[in-house]
Amino acid sequence: MNDSMVYLVVWAHKQPAVLSKNQNIYRRGKVNQHCDVGQQCQVWKLAWESYELDHFQLTLSRIMDPFKLKRALNGVLPVLKPHGITSAQLLNKLKEKLAEELSGTITTQDIKIGHGGTLDTTATGVLTVGVGDGCSKLKCFLHGEKSYLARCQLGIATDTYNETGRIIMEKEFGHVTKDILQESLHQFQGRIKQTPPIFSALKRKGRRYSDLARDGVDFDIGPRVVHCYELKLLDFEPPNFTMTIVSGPGFYVRSLIHDLGQAVGSCAHLSGLQRTRQGPFTLHHSLHEDEWRLENVINNIARFRKKIDKYYKSYESNKRYDRW
Repeated sequence: MNDSMVYLVVWAHKQPAVLSKNQNIYRRGKVNQHCDVGQQCQVWKLAWESYELDHFQLTLSRIMDPFKLKRALNGVLPVLKPHGITSAQLLNKLKEKLAEELSGTITTQDIKIGHGGTLDTTATGVLTVGVGDGCSKLKCFLHGEKSYLARCQLGIATDTYNETGRIIMEKEFGHVTKDILQESLHQFQGRIKQTPPIFSALKRKGRRYSDLARDGVDFDIGPRVVHCYELKLLDFEPPNFTMTIVSGPGFYVRSLIHDLGQAVGSCAHLSGLQRTRQGPFTLHHSLHEDEWRLENVINNIARFRKKIDKYYKSYESNKRYDRW
């Protein structure tokens, strides 16, 4: 096969048709994509396996010129954040992997990338990533619903409200029963006032709270109105317990567990956190770190395009309201 040609195999109602240079692909009238490749084109060996495009299945064996490649890298996809790195470090790592595959075609500076809501360094789970023009739609994830699985420990409080911090209090927890813990959850549901942790990514006069705290700067943090839609206690084996949370924007699970410990007459901290859902995306949808490759990123951007458009339209039409 000549490297200046692009061959695409399209199955329409199980009838194969081979399209060669300068022919078009019909995509429900929305896209009229030419398959021509210029002399300066660098051909990429990508495999888009079993990608459903309305009534078509499209397998691309060789694609794209730089313009088309850059256009394909516009959208939103969920990735699985691993333990031990910040959300910003995840973006840099993903960007480096894409840049390595795109070497000689698209520069690192050409790849715009962002995320739809920070996860703590020790937290894992769904992180929505915007690429190119997809970054403009990340606000609906920042302000949208999120679900978490939280592992917690009674009897110990830390300055960060999680397992990474310095112990600042130890208190008896033997009197805390499952019923007491369950009953105390009610006061944290609905529209509530919550004080964020001092060690957080929130900013004051351009500096993060966590940086100010490490520098010994004394400052007050006021409570903020946040939304907690659902709290469920899954198991209780003192001093440990596990619960699920469904919350709105600006909600800190660390603060919830810290405040819950005080509410039951003891203290507590968050010992592990996993975001199980962000907007329409779950763990099942998310790309694992070993899957952070160019072809998978392009495939998932295309795969979730309709889901994202629908979610974004719903956000735009309902952002003036909340569930309370």
